[in-house]
Amino acid sequence: MPGVVGTSIPRVDAKSKVTGQALYASDYYLPGMLHLQLVRSTQAHAKIAKIDTRYFTNRQDAFCFTAKDLAENNFGQIIKDQPVLAEERVRFFGEPIAVVAAQSAALASEYAQFVAIDYETLDLVNDPAGAMQPDSPLLHPQGNLLQHLPFRKGNTEKAFAESFLTLEDTFTVPVVDHLYLEPEAGVSFLDEEGVLNIIAGTQNPFYDQQEIAHCLGIPTEKIRVRTANIGGGFGGKDGNTVQLFLALVTWKTGLPARLVFTREESLAASYKRHAAKAKVRLGFDQAGMMTAYQGTIYYDTGAYAALGPAVLGLGVEHAAGPYVIPNVQIDGYLCYTNKPPASAMRGFGAPQTAFAVETLLNRAAKQLQLDPIKLRLKNALYPGAEGSLGQPMNHSVGLREALRILAGSALWQERLSNREPNIGYGMAAGFLSCGMGKGIKDTAKVEIKQLPGEHYEIRIGTVEIGQGSNTALVQIAAQALGVATDKIRIVMGDTGLTHDSGSTAASRTTYISGNALLAAVQDLKRQEAAGKTHPRGIGEAIFPEVPAPDIGIGLPHSMYTFIAQAAKVKVNQLTGEVELLQVFAVTEAGRIINPMALEGQIQGGVAMGVGYALLEQMGFNNGLPKQTSLSTYLIPTSLDLPDTETATVDEYEDSGPMGLKGAAEVGTVAIAPAIVAAVNEVVALPIHELPISREEIARFCARERDEKLNEGTKGSSIP
Repeated sequence: MPGVVGTSIPRVDAKSKVTGQALYASDYYLPGMLHLQLVRSTQAHAKIAKIDTRYFTNRQDAFCFTAKDLAENNFGQIIKDQPVLAEERVRFFGEPIAVVAAQSAALASEYAQFVAIDYETLDLVNDPAGAMQPDSPLLHPQGNLLQHLPFRKGNTEKAFAESFLTLEDTFTVPVVDHLYLEPEAGVSFLDEEGVLNIIAGTQNPFYDQQEIAHCLGIPTEKIRVRTANIGGGFGGKDGNTVQLFLALVTWKTGLPARLVFTREESLAASYKRHAAKAKVRLGFDQAGMMTAYQGTIYYDTGAYAALGPAVLGLGVEHAAGPYVIPNVQIDGYLCYTNKPPASAMRGFGAPQTAFAVETLLNRAAKQLQLDPIKLRLKNALYPGAEGSLGQPMNHSVGLREALRILAGSALWQERLSNREPNIGYGMAAGFLSCGMGKGIKDTAKVEIKQLPGEHYEIRIGTVEIGQGSNTALVQIAAQALGVATDKIRIVMGDTGLTHDSGSTAASRTTYISGNALLAAVQDLKRQEAAGKTHPRGIGEAIFPEVPAPDIGIGLPHSMYTFIAQAAKVKVNQLTGEVELLQVFAVTEAGRIINPMALEGQIQGGVAMGVGYALLEQMGFNNGLPKQTSLSTYLIPTSLDLPDTETATVDEYEDSGPMGLKGAAEVGTVAIAPAIVAAVNEVVALPIHELPISREEIARFCARERDEKLNEGTKGSSIP
């Protein structure tokens, strides 16, 4: 129906969720099902000398499964280096070793205590610096350096030598958790045809199907994976969480099964955001034009690769920011350590490097006596420009427009008249790629059919994980068909009913599935015009690739979404407390299909970035996590979050369905350095580590007070 796209309609699943009718993975209960408990490693690095499961011999009320029960004991989306169940060695605290199944969750937990494991403790690898030492323990046969990704463009040394201003610093960011509201969960059962069914909170059911087939040695046709409603994913459910354990138990016993992680399990052993260290050097000419970027970046991928190689690639691709820089030198390193595997998380490697480059840009603005927005306007990417990896900007590029809107905002104008010494304003810009990237399969296939009463059903293989893609796709279908949105029924993420359309990740879902959906609508209309009875439209789409050399895994990308953000903070110079008062965010994501949904995504991204800047971190002591519950792993609550105002750039992406680009992740990328810049307007402490330390602010301010007091008493004498 004309006018549907571009309007803020309610989410199509809103009513079922707010009324409690929607079923999440942990809501499923099946008659006679087994409850599962994973037996996890109590060591961060050790040889397994013995696994004693004799307690379960000849028992009829419980089962115990180990690595020997699998056809193949390895999985991984890029490198199959992770065992489903550890057999000879454990590489992180909480690594699964066995699965216990019993008739209740309490019994499964009790019986799991009877699995006796003997360890021979090994030395730890704590961080990438230690991992790369010649005498470091080897976590994998090929060594601890999983990947080195170098890139060179121009002549950086010559450019730095000729630069008017050169700035350099080293920045570090910690391991953080996705902390979705719903922990990892799922159920499994055999249907009447003997097909193994999995219902789980997952971002990629077709990948799950392939891994289950690989590990159990059964054909994919005997496996059906369905997604339940998902209570948050953010990348943490793109990979095995519960799926392989459920599949193993049901396939071996023939009985339905249920597995739900506790919050403590999720914190200790689920996928994380990569910790990183970035040594960055920037050069500028006298007018403020960027002359050179040099970065050496270390990503900590934990015990196994997971999606780490792709995260490293995106970190390298985004390291220099959304700017035109003629001379670039980057070395990215991905290292194994004895921590939980790090994988996809909202922003996918870009927030780590954005913190570094944006913080240096703000320092440069002060030294060059330029407004930080004006400095970025001088250097911002534009249509037809060349990105830092040499990739052409052959798509909508509205960064300059976003910066201009930010400059004219009430928040940024208020900065000019601020006289409060404890109030600071800061800004940063960012971008994030859309799609899987060069050389990686990135396709979608969508099906549509007409139902009685002028209704339509669309079947899409990607997943609704809370980002609102189901609503946007219904809007696109309604507009293309010329019907109201309540005439559209959508089925998503079911290997038995939909076609493989890849992972719900990489800010690709609505773009690639939307293009395939429009092709399916056209196919349906052609069949109807030809008089075909019971027509069923099929549409396929391929994500465009950039006409540039292949640099690494998925590099470079052909399309980016852009953002400019400003933050207002209040700093208590006695306690070091930072109160975030206000955020203004401007996004360029092509045509906006549902403005309210985009606003929600940006606000959610800001909330995650606030945690990254001010609160969240996972520390480790001898390989064991320090933060084990929500009393010690702190995230922003509603009272910690600021008044957030959003705006968009009026753009249209010609290659996108009805003009859109992906926008679910970009809100997280640059908010942390914007907050850092705001703090630095109040306190001149160089901040190069996240989360911002209240203790360091308090100590710095105390030293400044002491110095002023001492200066004031110099030269005075008692009469």
